[in-house]
Amino acid sequence: MRLAVVGDLSGVGASDRGGGGRYGIADLAQALARRCHEVRVHTVLPHPAGVQLTGVAVDPVPVATVAVETSAELMPAIGEISRHLVDVWRRDTPDVVHCHGWVYGMAAQLAAKKTPVPIVQTFHELSTPGRRESAGGQAATAAKLEALLARNATALTAGCHDDVQTLIRLGCPRAKVSVLSAGVEVDDAVEIESRGGDVPPRIVAVARDFGAEQGLADVVAALPSLGAADLTLVATDPTGPDAGHLGDVARRLRVADRVRMMRGDECPELAALLPSADVVVLPARYEPSSEFVLQAMACGAPVVAFAAGGARDAVIEDVTGLLVQPGDVNALGRAVRTALSQPVLRQGMGLAGRSRARSRYSWDRIATDAEVAYLAAAARHSGQAPAGDRGPGTRGSLGPQSCSPVTRK
Repeated sequence: MRLAVVGDLSGVGASDRGGGGRYGIADLAQALARRCHEVRVHTVLPHPAGVQLTGVAVDPVPVATVAVETSAELMPAIGEISRHLVDVWRRDTPDVVHCHGWVYGMAAQLAAKKTPVPIVQTFHELSTPGRRESAGGQAATAAKLEALLARNATALTAGCHDDVQTLIRLGCPRAKVSVLSAGVEVDDAVEIESRGGDVPPRIVAVARDFGAEQGLADVVAALPSLGAADLTLVATDPTGPDAGHLGDVARRLRVADRVRMMRGDECPELAALLPSADVVVLPARYEPSSEFVLQAMACGAPVVAFAAGGARDAVIEDVTGLLVQPGDVNALGRAVRTALSQPVLRQGMGLAGRSRARSRYSWDRIATDAEVAYLAAAARHSGQAPAGDRGPGTRGSLGPQSCSPVTRK
């Protein structure tokens, strides 16, 4: 298939509430190219310098907007992006367009009015009730944009099954919606380090930012009951709220000497930090992406998280990690204590998690999930029955598992 992927290659931060998310678009594009698809990525924000995409054509979209750091800041440029896409697609029409983020989705849907193509719209995070508080004043705008994009897209994907159900409750036909998780390259991940018996156990808690809804304070509050364990709190967003309140909690509980706090631009790559953990905790009340869970599993670290969002999908309860009822912070602390007290359990969950990440969440496997959505969108656009209604074997018709990728100039 000739695929146009429209979105940011730069890996925008968690502070981006423009719907772009942190999805590995470059990884997905390269996995699709390995499966013989012709892939062209249309993007405004460039890929980090020095990183080359293999088998993928990149089309830099020229816009007048300068000093843009997040896709939300591209809203005034929707018209420019749309006109550029029309020019490109009139010369070389793709079979399917895959959009990431509100801005790129709006631009692509405008372009599709002049150059009709099937549109697959990916929602990495929905601004549903319960998540709108963290979005601030953009909540109402986000909800309107999501409804508009969902109504006009040929097919929709979400980051987890919980978000799929949310889209269905908002009125989207079930046949149009599917899950497209994040992926991970297990072979590139460093396995968890072997630490001596005299070294205190280490807990690494990962969240988007230090805000209250991300739950890092709950992990600090549980620390006095976790023996001599030390705790590293990681906020991946370098621009989010500061960690002052977490320091206050740690000092009040007299565990400040065992707590270290790191944020985006201050900490090493998360993949380099996770192998030092005995347990990785994902304390956010709700996180639709499975990105952090998968990175921990790829390193062979047991995971403790709430049974919601991406964690519910990725973690097999009591096999690759421990899940607790959403919002039950006491149960979260007990689960961490259980994992720390049972080395054999930790090792078994780590091995099982690494195996699951490799077999179910490699980018090549995620690419096959994307192919199913593309095929369904193409069939629906042409007036045929969706791929899921045409019997077994349809997925294989998209192309072989590997070949020499071909790209357009």
